[in-house]
Amino acid sequence: MGKRLEDKHKELLNDPEYKKAYTELEEEFLVAKALIEARKSANLTQTQVAERMGTTQSVVARMESGNPLPSLKSVVRYAAAVNSRIELKLVQAIK
Repeated sequence: MGKRLEDKHKELLNDPEYKKAYTELEEEFLVAKALIEARKSANLTQTQVAERMGTTQSVVARMESGNPLPSLKSVVRYAAAVNSRIELKLVQAIK
């Protein structure tokens, strides 16, 4: 996320309707962000990840969109393609 987009997001979080919609999709955003960061850390393009996974670039793009959430099996394949491993952590929700 660029600085300007990040600032706009923070500003929009003051809007209750935006905040509710964002909160409902937060898990998808977190998965997408983690996949993209892992790929970039590995200095790979979506096409290169797709080749390593034996799939297409469009499949990788959908996974990185977070919508719909990819299966755990797909995330494990993605992790292997970017020379990473999965760490799963459950944290207590704040209400």
